[in-house]
Parts: sequence; C-alpha cells; structure tokens
Amino acid sequence: MLVVAWASPVGLAGADGIAGATYTGVPNGGGAITFTVAADGTSLTSYRISDVAGSTCTFNAEGDAGIWEGAPIVDGWFEYRLHDAILLRGTFPGAQSASGTFRFSNHATQATAACDTGTVGWTATTTAAPPPSPTTGSPGATPGGGTPAVKPRFATRVVLRRLSRTRLGGRIQSRGSACRAGRTVTLWRGPRRIATTRSRADGTYSFARKAVVRNRRVRASVPARAGATAVCAPGSSRFIRA
Repeated sequence: MLVVAWASPVGLAGADGIAGATYTGVPNGGGAITFTVAADGTSLTSYRISDVAGSTCTFNAEGDAGIWEGAPIVDGWFEYRLHDAILLRGTFPGAQSASGTFRFSNHATQATAACDTGTVGWTATTTAAPPPSPTTGSPGATPGGGTPAVKPRFATRVVLRRLSRTRLGGRIQSRGSACRAGRTVTLWRGPRRIATTRSRADGTYSFARKAVVRNRRVRASVPARAGATAVCAPGSSRFIRA
C-alpha cells in the first residue's frame, strides 16, 4: 500500500551515506526497512519498508532501482515524498548508521477505512566499509592539494497537463539548466509505467495520449541525476485526468 507523512525535519548529519551500501534496520514498533545508496553517493536508488502497523491496516511500500525516481542526499540527509501518501526522511549520524522517520497514510474509500501510521522513527546500519579518512594534509584536502569541487544541487519540479486530444506533456522546471534538458520522464497510471521519454533542451516533453490512459489519473516523474556539473533532485507531477 502507498502512503503521507507529516514528520518534523531531522537534523543535519555529519556525513553522507556510504556509496553503494545497503542499509537494513527496524522501525519503532516493528517491521523492516532497507535502502541502497547510489554508487556515486548522491541519492537513494531503492527502498523497501514492510510490515508496518497502521491504525486499521498493515503498510508495505517500496521503490525499485531503475523505476523509482530516487531520493537525493543533500548535506547528509534525504527526503522522499509521494503526495499525501508517503514521507520518508533520514540522515547518516554515524560512519555505518542511518536514522530518521516516516509516515504512511491512506484515505478512506467506500470499501476501506482510513489508515495512518503516525510518525514512526527508524534506525538502520550497513556492513559496508566507510571510505578511508585522509591521513595527510588538511581536512577535505585532495592528494594534489586544494579541496574537492562541490557540485551544486538543484530541486526539480514536474508539470504535466493535457496538450491536445492526442498528446500529454509539460515541462521540467529547475533553476539549473543542466537539470532541465535530457531528463528521463516516465508516465505512470497508478503503479503501472506507461511510457518513457526525454525532455528537450528547454525542459518540455510529451507523450501520446493513448487509450490506456484516457480519462484515467496519471502523473509524470523524473529520477535523480548526478551530472558532470550539477546534482538534480527527483521530481513528480500532480495527478491529472488524462
């Protein structure tokens, strides 16, 4: 089940996650949490939270690598939000540890009652080895002297609308020009991936308005991307009726 969270912000951590590491742990009150950090250390690439008790149901949520848009890691913390269904936040307070909060919520339907976990704390660890600490020079120094370049990180906004009787589309909006062009845009109908395209230089994109999406609720999303000059956050549009 998908789920929102209204959790208070977590404090900044002293380090980013270990690149390529998988963290596993437990939420307060039971269940399990697992997530993996990207090979370049800039985002989460997958996650799974299972068997979490809500007020009237049990929640399971996951994002698969290559399909989920990911959650960027900025200054040692990350956040993923799916409308009013899921809010997952975390930090890396230790060399091999992570902690944070999440909240899952489902609205009531004619067949089911509303269900909510409330704000749930969690902790996780990894057995992956942290990178070695510098042994010479000042903190943050590179072997050749100086400090490593820090890439700017830009938020991403996705706009989706009906363009015509035969096309859906919109624009990727970001303060960083490198985060508007060439982004992979996926069209979703619920959890089903319908189509994928790439944004143009100005951030615009479009999809054919096929029968499979007409008069259905759809959204568009882009995953996080770490480029040569910038780190681009993931983004997701509002649901629209195609």
